[in-house]
Amino acid sequence: MELNPLVRAVSTVALAATAFFTVAAFMTLPADAVLAVHWDMNGVADGFAGREALLIIPITTVVVGGLLWLAVRYDPKRANIARSADALGLVVMALALLVAVTQSAIINSGFGEAARLDHAVPVVAGALFAILGYAMPNIRQNYTIGVRLPWTIESEVAWDASHRFIGGIWILIGAVTAGLGLLGLSAAAILALLIGLTLSIIGTIFVAYRVYRREPKSSRTKRRR
Repeated sequence: MELNPLVRAVSTVALAATAFFTVAAFMTLPADAVLAVHWDMNGVADGFAGREALLIIPITTVVVGGLLWLAVRYDPKRANIARSADALGLVVMALALLVAVTQSAIINSGFGEAARLDHAVPVVAGALFAILGYAMPNIRQNYTIGVRLPWTIESEVAWDASHRFIGGIWILIGAVTAGLGLLGLSAAAILALLIGLTLSIIGTIFVAYRVYRREPKSSRTKRRR
């Protein structure tokens, strides 16, 4: 799958910079350094670990990235994934930036910084979901990425309808979450995000099932062939 050159460049720079500063921090911080690895709803660090915490996100990113690469490679509908390159490129870029921001917070905490993330967490989370929401309607039917329900896999019409629905909701959720974060209302922002995600998932399941049931069986069978 060929990504947009700009998306590829931004993602590469973000991940390369993250790797560089992670190695530099690991070599600089003392062996008994304490790093923040979790923040509560108010943006206050409440979970800590030693210097080895610097490896959590890089290892997780490599493992998840490798599994996704294998899943895409052997996806029966990988041609549709290639058709979704522009949309998926936005998702890749957003996740790369999220990795960079999160790892930066962990690194900075080892040097006595980033004790609070009142504004950063909701703004970054909101921006991520807004980007995901924008990309969702343009992801074509596949078995790896997207709303993979029995009805969306069976019916392309149900797939498209559910992705349009959840995409619009996620843009709204992202905007509200980021806005509350900018106002310093971190707890309210995270609560809005969690409630919004729960309702969006329930709503998407309902939309997918309703569209699937309304579509003639003959149309589904014809497309499956």
